[in-house]
Amino acid sequence: MATEIRIPKLGMSATEMTLTEWMYADGDAVEKGDVIYTVETDKSTTEIEAQAAGTIRTTGEEGQVYKVGDLIGSIE
Repeated sequence: MATEIRIPKLGMSATEMTLTEWMYADGDAVEKGDVIYTVETDKSTTEIEAQAAGTIRTTGEEGQVYKVGDLIGSIE
């Protein structure tokens, strides 16, 4: 079963953020706890860790702005 990768809620006021960088390419293997991407709000840049191990599938594009909860990939 795939684990969805969604834009997380960070803080009280951030409703959207920029996907700044994927740390792994589509199809790479990741382990739970690996930093898989970074997001940027108007106040900070945050590293996001994998919530599962498996093969990462990226659908979100670097440099694009996403709303909290938007689907940007999965781990299969």
